[in-house]
Amino acid sequence: MRAPSSRTTRPEKPLTPAALERSALWHLSRRALTRAQLQGLLQKKAARAAAVHGPRDEVQGWIDALLARLQDSLLVDDARVARARVESGRAAGRSRRALQARLRRDGVDAATAAQALQSVDNDRGGGADAELHAGSTWARKKSLASKDRTRALAALARQGFSFDIARRALDAVAAAAAAHGDEPDVDHDDGAGPRAR
Repeated sequence: MRAPSSRTTRPEKPLTPAALERSALWHLSRRALTRAQLQGLLQKKAARAAAVHGPRDEVQGWIDALLARLQDSLLVDDARVARARVESGRAAGRSRRALQARLRRDGVDAATAAQALQSVDNDRGGGADAELHAGSTWARKKSLASKDRTRALAALARQGFSFDIARRALDAVAAAAAAHGDEPDVDHDDGAGPRAR
């Protein structure tokens, strides 16, 4: 929960189509948004105005018309936003499952999300290779190769990587570290059974 703001808030003005458009353009100038995200922001603005000035039946129609215009002019493009989020997520080492969940939260439909994932993964050498590369990136960033292997596998699983990808990613990171002469102290238990003591 946020603490109350120390700055004074301006009184909410009556809502007009022009005010909605200004608000939408301001939000879009700050970052790329999906249609669902922008719709949610505009509906919050409408709710704040309705709390002060009373509800207006035509506001949802204004929002729908504005969103349609913004989509026609490509200022709101879910496919472009999805591709950008997948590219940055893959570069950060995010799994396919984690990216799908993020796109779903952002309001991107399943077909658009699948197309963005497929396109970016094809650019990175195919689905399995892209997933392995992302897993290796995540393991390297979090220094998982130097940790207990079972815990490292669990950490990768929590990020949405399959057991096979997690195991191969840890092996790749350990091999790269060994090639550079800074071999980590790795417990090579792959989590498949009880460890011998």
